[in-house]
Amino acid sequence: MSNFYGVSDDILTNIMSRLPAKPFAAAACVNHSWNRISDHILSRPQLTSGLSLAESPEIAVDEALEMALSKPIRPHFAIAFVGLHFPIEEIHNRIASKIGANTILITTASLGTIDADSITNELEEMKWEDDEDAVITDDDMYLGVTLIIGFVPGLKINVVPLLHTNTEPQMPMVDEFISDVRDFTVLVAGNTNPDPVGIMLFGDHCRNLKPILAEIDAKISRETVMIGDAHNYFVCTNAEVDNIDTTLYTVDAVALVFARDNLNNNEVEIKFHVGISSGIIPIGPKIEILDVLVHEGKTTWLFARTQGEVWPLDAYNLILSLHTLIIDKPYFLYIGVSKETEPLDGGPSIKYREFYEVIGTQQIMFSVAGTGINPGDICMFYHSDMDSAMGSSNDVYNRFHHLVEPPPRHHQAYGQLGSSSRTNREKVFGGFMFASSNRGDKYFGNSVTDCMPFYENFPGVPFTGTFCFEPIGRSPVLEEEEEWQSDENRFNMQAFNTIHLVMSYKKTA
Repeated sequence: MSNFYGVSDDILTNIMSRLPAKPFAAAACVNHSWNRISDHILSRPQLTSGLSLAESPEIAVDEALEMALSKPIRPHFAIAFVGLHFPIEEIHNRIASKIGANTILITTASLGTIDADSITNELEEMKWEDDEDAVITDDDMYLGVTLIIGFVPGLKINVVPLLHTNTEPQMPMVDEFISDVRDFTVLVAGNTNPDPVGIMLFGDHCRNLKPILAEIDAKISRETVMIGDAHNYFVCTNAEVDNIDTTLYTVDAVALVFARDNLNNNEVEIKFHVGISSGIIPIGPKIEILDVLVHEGKTTWLFARTQGEVWPLDAYNLILSLHTLIIDKPYFLYIGVSKETEPLDGGPSIKYREFYEVIGTQQIMFSVAGTGINPGDICMFYHSDMDSAMGSSNDVYNRFHHLVEPPPRHHQAYGQLGSSSRTNREKVFGGFMFASSNRGDKYFGNSVTDCMPFYENFPGVPFTGTFCFEPIGRSPVLEEEEEWQSDENRFNMQAFNTIHLVMSYKKTA
């Protein structure tokens, strides 16, 4: 044993860097020398992921964990995307027991996932049924779990809940949420900037977050990246969430807040880069809603007229005429509803837009998925467009590709970004994708189009994606391709969109 302790640091580094996470953690506790080497190995940010499509929830969790923890990593946060019919709380608790109570964990339902499979290590897309009334058979239980684990030195992470009061009138506590986010940021970053580097938000399926997100967007600095899923089921175990008095408050969303750690000497600076791929174009006339009929709290029948007209709209024939104008088959039809919200603090009104998928028509009425439309609202029809979706995806690819440093005449490692100095250039260490459930293989005919901006720019770099009802995103840089008017909210809440996040780091010394 004494001879083994005499080996060089280079050999020890080579050995320890090949260990899975748990043996690596044990090795780091052997002595000061091994601990110093482990700190050196983990001096750079990392993102690892694991995907299992096993039918058994227990096996799926264990396979995903084995892959995600197959390399040295000290988990700062973890996110699990699970199939709709898997027991989310059971899976959450099983993962939490494996990665430790000190790791922030959010487990959320997914309509589909895309990742490298834990067995084949090849890019694989899996889409699951989103019909709550569907009969579940043994075949339907071929679901899965995607697990992402992040190690982000230079950043501090916290979970901040967004609440609303249970007493009437039930009011969203937007200002309290923003205050909690800023208090945490100032605590770890100092007073240089009260707003964090990034926020990843997961919203509850029972709450319409769009007006709340519009207000948050107006009040938090444009330097803060925000992405996530605004309409889903989620579980989060964290002191900030566990200590909420549920008789007084209800959790509308949880936010994973990334703040720069300026109070400690850090060797790296982490940056977030966002790309937003849209895929809808307007069609037909503007209409005004005359009356609404909400059905079972899930869908809304609309009675409308063309804007400027007196007589009600012949909805059936209008939608039939739109069908003949749309070249793409199949396609998805939506309405975009112009909205305006008044902040509780008395600030100026905020304009934004909500999108609803058109799911049926009957004579003078048509129905949409969701609720929240009111008489007097002004709407416009939109439809998915293959050329626009693929063109927008290419735009995001180019946006990220401009960051990739042209390779020198000799070999260059994957994942390295452009910089004025070759000795200290940025390096991509991971990426996320939140995509509309209507996209993916069933629309494009392949599973590559949505993930192409990241996967083809940074092959070999950990990347994972989820399909969801309402992907949301905001880039700190004004997107040229965004169609919002200058007086409207800049949060991208369009239907049929995909939000891409690239995470990179750069040495500070």
